[in-house]
Amino acid sequence: MADQLASLADFAALLHVDVADLHAPAATLLIECATAVVQEVAEQRIVRATSTVTLEPSPGRWLWLPQLPVVSVASVTLDGTVFASGDYSVRGNRLWRSAGWQTAASWETAGTLAPSEIEVTYTHGYADGAQELQRARQAVVALAGAVYANPSGVTRAQIDDYAVAYEAMSARMEAAPYLRHGLRRYYGRSAGLITLGG
Repeated sequence: MADQLASLADFAALLHVDVADLHAPAATLLIECATAVVQEVAEQRIVRATSTVTLEPSPGRWLWLPQLPVVSVASVTLDGTVFASGDYSVRGNRLWRSAGWQTAASWETAGTLAPSEIEVTYTHGYADGAQELQRARQAVVALAGAVYANPSGVTRAQIDDYAVAYEAMSARMEAAPYLRHGLRRYYGRSAGLITLGG
């Protein structure tokens, strides 16, 4: 099932109808499309999920994880070596390791560091019902509601085509720069949080 940042009940409330009066498959599709648009704009998978990512960090003690907020870290593997939880610590949305994120095996004969490869499995995003989801929920319901209430805004008469609905919502989002900016500011990683050095 695709991510959903709003429910059918949220959608029905926006349209002032009972959930039973919705065309549930179309409404669900539109919620999923709107969620995809909102998460793309925010540059984050806002919903709670578990991901495995492969990263190539620069030398130093800090490692940023790409999806925010970080809830927990299940495993960290550095150049094939699985770390115990005591070998690193989770600090906000970063991992810290006193020895840094390069291994002795990563030294090349020339004496320069070759990139290490780190695989991290972690849980991120906001739990269902979290207050932090309200902005995204509002954006999803507004985008989906506009297309559902006005299917002629889509380029075809039917609204059961994911690509067409997604394109229509993306166009609406492009027309609302204040909304795009707000979602990125609220859910994205702030440039002011980047730490330089080790």
